[in-house]
Amino acid sequence: MTKTLDKQQKITANILACMPPLHSLPPKLARPMFTLVDRLLGIPNTPLNNVKNISIATHDGRASLPLRIYYPNKSLTQNETTHAMMFFHGGGGVIGSLNSHDRLCRYLAQFSNVVIISVGYRLAPEHKFPTAIHDAIDAWNWLHNNKQTLALQNHHIGAAGDSAGAYLATLLSLTQTLNSRPIKVSTPPEFQYLLYPMVDLRGLTPSYLNAHKGMLLTKKLMDYFRKHFLVNLSQSEHAIVSPLLADDLHLLPTTYLLSVEHDPLKDSGIAFAQTLIAQGVSVTHEHFDDCMHSFISTYKVSQRAQQGVNQIAQQLKQLCST
Repeated sequence: MTKTLDKQQKITANILACMPPLHSLPPKLARPMFTLVDRLLGIPNTPLNNVKNISIATHDGRASLPLRIYYPNKSLTQNETTHAMMFFHGGGGVIGSLNSHDRLCRYLAQFSNVVIISVGYRLAPEHKFPTAIHDAIDAWNWLHNNKQTLALQNHHIGAAGDSAGAYLATLLSLTQTLNSRPIKVSTPPEFQYLLYPMVDLRGLTPSYLNAHKGMLLTKKLMDYFRKHFLVNLSQSEHAIVSPLLADDLHLLPTTYLLSVEHDPLKDSGIAFAQTLIAQGVSVTHEHFDDCMHSFISTYKVSQRAQQGVNQIAQQLKQLCST
């Protein structure tokens, strides 16, 4: 039986609904508000001794992408890190940044003993589809070409993200889907870590159509993201925009996938997990039936969110223990 949304998360969503909704703002105003909510209500800062900020060039040399690399602090009982993970932030490809997901990356790096490389890919509508995909591939290939410089030459390296970031992480393994791109993925990820992934932008599922209020992510906000991210909505019919439509997913790596009940992306996320399992992919699918999309940003006011963040960090630790 489906549980109702955690009370503290619901109250938080209703309070934030009294502010100008993100979908009513131009992206340049929505972006700082998105980050502010996370800073006020999300995960507290986790101090790390070694965090590097660097910039890399895109394949065409026309832009630079900021990366932030998080190395976990060593403890007397902690083994050396053996895994690293490239992380793509959420925000519908329109909002979100290194800063909006900085505290989540810090927490996961330290708690799970994983080196995390966070990517500041370019956002729409200034840079519409497929710019974010090309940036993701550029960042991924750069990482593999510079493993020794980053002291990651012996690490297992995976791809990760939340929401739209999970979409970008997934595409790195869909080499056939990316065949038409001007750049190719040099080496596929060894594992995937996907938090409430955005894998179907057609917007036709019941969970999408019925997401009207009482949540941080609603149908109106998803429609806002689709409008800004895509050149036209008909692109959502293609697997490169909606990976759930891909013909062949059996080559995807070992995957952890989280879905949450109170989320317009719930149905497509569950369907994606089931499809991967049916095609023989090793999948750990976890479903929080009392949490909403972006519950991580309610950490300070919701005990359930705190438990949830701990759960997903434990899952990452387990994913990276093999």
